[in-house]
Amino acid sequence: MVLTRFLKAVTGARRPETTMAMFRQAGRHRDAGRFEEAVALVERGLKLDADNIVGHLLAGSLHAVFREMDQAKAEFERVLTLDPVQPRALLGLARIAMEQDDNDRSADLLRRALGRYPDFPEASALLAVVTAVAPARPSRPSSPAPVVQPDRLRVPSESRETVIARTDATLVFAQPRGPRSGELAARTAHLQRLAAALVERAGLGALHHAIIEGAAETTYLRTDGDAMLSLTFGRDIETAAALTHLERVWTNCRAELSSQVA
Repeated sequence: MVLTRFLKAVTGARRPETTMAMFRQAGRHRDAGRFEEAVALVERGLKLDADNIVGHLLAGSLHAVFREMDQAKAEFERVLTLDPVQPRALLGLARIAMEQDDNDRSADLLRRALGRYPDFPEASALLAVVTAVAPARPSRPSSPAPVVQPDRLRVPSESRETVIARTDATLVFAQPRGPRSGELAARTAHLQRLAAALVERAGLGALHHAIIEGAAETTYLRTDGDAMLSLTFGRDIETAAALTHLERVWTNCRAELSSQVA
């Protein structure tokens, strides 16, 4: 026995890592922003235990971080085949439905989660938002979108994507502009409405700024309730620098829009 303990100490022998230990470590990596390491651990764990609910919940949350929404949805739905009223899976699907502007579906999922666990603050807060958020934009804008001059905006070179839109999702400006620019404006407008509802529900007044963090980039939003500007940067930029860029472009944006109204 003494010899065995000595050999273990010398060789570093240890008990095999359990799947739950992997998932706990993956959760810590995810919370610390070490998403790739979290993904690797979750994949290893699910190979050992393919029906582990914790593993699939983690996989769903990580797919959502990487904006892989179809895969995230599939992971949460897989959990529901194992436990039809698993509250975290229902919450994950509700968030996806909310982002896709399907507030009725989101509310239904949240009510199912609360039916099992009435004391579920995240679900209660989200349900209050999706039932109070302003309706989606009208199908046709009431007036043509204004035209802004790109050189007057002084968009920073560090910005990967710049969008100016009305809060009804009418696209005003996009850099770079492509086939998905209108879709991006619609998604940004929807997130703005949700964030505004959250801020209002918290008693903090009107929404003026928001920061949306992703796995590889962060989007900074500025709005006055009528128009909105979003700048997307890589995760390596300092927040203070990004906010300085945001305020400068916003000032130029408002000047451009105001001059056309005048």
